[in-house]
Amino acid sequence: MDLRIKEIMNERNVTSAWLAEQVGISKVAVLLRIANVLNVSITELIGEEKGENSITCPHCGKKIKLEKGE
Repeated sequence: MDLRIKEIMNERNVTSAWLAEQVGISKVAVLLRIANVLNVSITELIGEEKGENSITCPHCGKKIKLEKGE
């Protein structure tokens, strides 16, 4: 199954901050919860290269290193 969250958000001009506000939690918590429920990494969820341990910040373009939490 192809998760098109980023595409859908772009099509609707919705930011992750807005989505998180509507759900009532932080934008990081939104991604963590979705990733946990689907048993995938955040990088897989948002379409980054599988196996990478970083994501690209959509605001500044810098790489953000991810560490596996419990």
